[in-house]
Amino acid sequence: MMNALSMRRRHRVPFVISGILLGLFVVNMGLRIAHVRFGADVFQFDDVGEFLLVLLCMVFFVAGLLALEQATHAPAADESNANQGGTI
Repeated sequence: MMNALSMRRRHRVPFVISGILLGLFVVNMGLRIAHVRFGADVFQFDDVGEFLLVLLCMVFFVAGLLALEQATHAPAADESNANQGGTI
C-alpha cells in the first residue's frame, strides 16, 4: 500500500506537466513578440501548435483536479454501496 506522501506526489504529476506546458506557451508568446517587434528569426509554434499546447495544458490540469478530488472523496474500504442511492 502506498503511503500518503507518495500519493500526494503522484497527484502532483499532472499539475507539473500542465505547468511545464503553460511555460512553453508563455515562452512561445515571447518568441512571437520578438519576431514581430525585432524581426528575430527563431523557432515558434504555429497557430495549430499553440492550440494543441494550450489544449494539452488544460487536459492535464483537469486530470489533476479530478485525481485530487477522487483522492479526497474516496470512500472508505468498509463502506457498502448502500449510500449510493441505486437499487439493483
